[in-house]
Amino acid sequence: MRRNRVWFLGLAVCVIALFSVSCGGGKPTEIKVVFPSHVWNRFMPMDAKFEVTNVKKTYEVAVRLSVIKGFELDYVPIEMVITAPDGQENIINRTFAVKKDGNYLGKAYGDVWTTEVIIYPDKQFTQAGTYSVYIENRTQYYELLNTESLAFIVRPVKK
Repeated sequence: MRRNRVWFLGLAVCVIALFSVSCGGGKPTEIKVVFPSHVWNRFMPMDAKFEVTNVKKTYEVAVRLSVIKGFELDYVPIEMVITAPDGQENIINRTFAVKKDGNYLGKAYGDVWTTEVIIYPDKQFTQAGTYSVYIENRTQYYELLNTESLAFIVRPVKK
């Protein structure tokens, strides 16, 4: 029980310390959760908010997962829910390929491999305001060990 409280407290600190910039001025938004003790608990999803101020722009929406050497799964299924200011929900299910034939995929930095999945290459937000994003891992495991971080990114597309 104490371990769960410490983990939850660490997650709360990470969520409070999120780096987020409003979508509108041409700058990307990145919301990142660094998992305490490198463990992503299935029942502790990312739950964050971001702003969209310019609905005339087109955006790329992506999710980035970083794992540490020793991560055992080849794939990580996720469920993401983006909720618009009026309450409309967009539910997306994707799978991260983390390893292939025993080799880690993505960009490596030391013992950390980062994989990015483009959810929407050309997303047009229809409403200005505060959106929320909710991302959870849909594995059968209670805890994903050796998971360093999860990031949600919204960046303007240059055309």
